[in-house]
Amino acid sequence: MSEKSKEERLKETITLLKKLPEVGIPKTTYAYSHVQELMTAWVNGGPAVSERIDFMSHWGDLTLPVKEGKVSSLDLKAKVKK
Repeated sequence: MSEKSKEERLKETITLLKKLPEVGIPKTTYAYSHVQELMTAWVNGGPAVSERIDFMSHWGDLTLPVKEGKVSSLDLKAKVKK
């Protein structure tokens, strides 16, 4: 399997970043900025990323694969209130 092209990575990045505000994650938050930084490095040839991010009310599991055929994702899970 070959690596994803910069075009593929950019397309996936734009899609994910557009969806964050739609699900209640403002562009002005630290978590949004952190995701954007990770994705920018990934688009520019960075390594695969698998990271858990604290979105205050949710945990986000970010996956940025480098191999073709695998899709980037950000799975949000509500935090359990104690």
